[in-house]
Amino acid sequence: MNERWILFSCSVPAANAKARMRIWRRISACGAVQLKTGLQILPNRDDLLESITWLIGEVTALGGEAIAIQCSRIEGMEDEQIEKLFQGQIDQEFLQIQAEARELLSAASLSVNNDQAKEVLPALRKLRKRCESLQGRDFFPSGAAVKTFALLDTASEKLRRTETAPRQLVSFDRAGYQGRIWVTRVRPYIDRLSSAWLIGRFIDAKAQFRFLEPGEKAIPAKGEIPFDIAGAEFSHQGELITFEVMARGFDLLDPAIMKISELVRCIDIQEGTILPDDAALLKNLLDGLIAISTSDHQLLDRALLIFDALYAGYSQKK
Repeated sequence: MNERWILFSCSVPAANAKARMRIWRRISACGAVQLKTGLQILPNRDDLLESITWLIGEVTALGGEAIAIQCSRIEGMEDEQIEKLFQGQIDQEFLQIQAEARELLSAASLSVNNDQAKEVLPALRKLRKRCESLQGRDFFPSGAAVKTFALLDTASEKLRRTETAPRQLVSFDRAGYQGRIWVTRVRPYIDRLSSAWLIGRFIDAKAQFRFLEPGEKAIPAKGEIPFDIAGAEFSHQGELITFEVMARGFDLLDPAIMKISELVRCIDIQEGTILPDDAALLKNLLDGLIAISTSDHQLLDRALLIFDALYAGYSQKK
């Protein structure tokens, strides 16, 4: 029979308060959940069983008593109920990290200079390490870890952008950007794919695209133009994503493009944990294309059709 759970119970002499607290911390560090007073439960895994075995030896050495039992089920409780106990316990810690991240981001946004942002970034890195550590005890993931990492990524990206003062937006003449090679990073996602669509459909009809591997750079002598790359003319500026910079710079502000811009920004920034329906659908489509595409160029070709369809649909609504 499949023994799914480990039940653990121990008692340490009351006179040794420090030892009692140390044992409690050890069992908590394993990720155990309390079923009843003095009775803890863990998933039955080799690493957890080994930890409990060492803990039993430590309790015994302190003059206490400890026992561990492997079992397939707990009478009076369904496995799903027990899993929810684990989720409820670990998810509270993920929510605490989310709250701390939002507080750090709020403090940075109220700062009148970039010094606060520079101080917050190391704090966010510490929160990420805490989140990574919690994953070892996230035995039955509910999605809280994914949301927490997404929030930390968004916060770090926002603060990274504030380290450089936004440049004044300028207008560009399309005549100077014809028949060029546009380069961006490998594994493009929403902002790069949508910006490539904007380039090919409205800026440079003969545009070619090249994807740069890590450490590789654009070659201006060959007419290459970088986009959505740090420091590039066509990249994030202040709070604007690359798609918005290009749309404004080339005066591509018709309602259909502006609607697409809203979706792109929503997915790229992803400030909330729940996307609007249109944005969620677009993200699911792109995620699916990534899963079935064998190269960045194939992905781009397929994504262009998605944005073509969106543009046609929104233009009809207009």
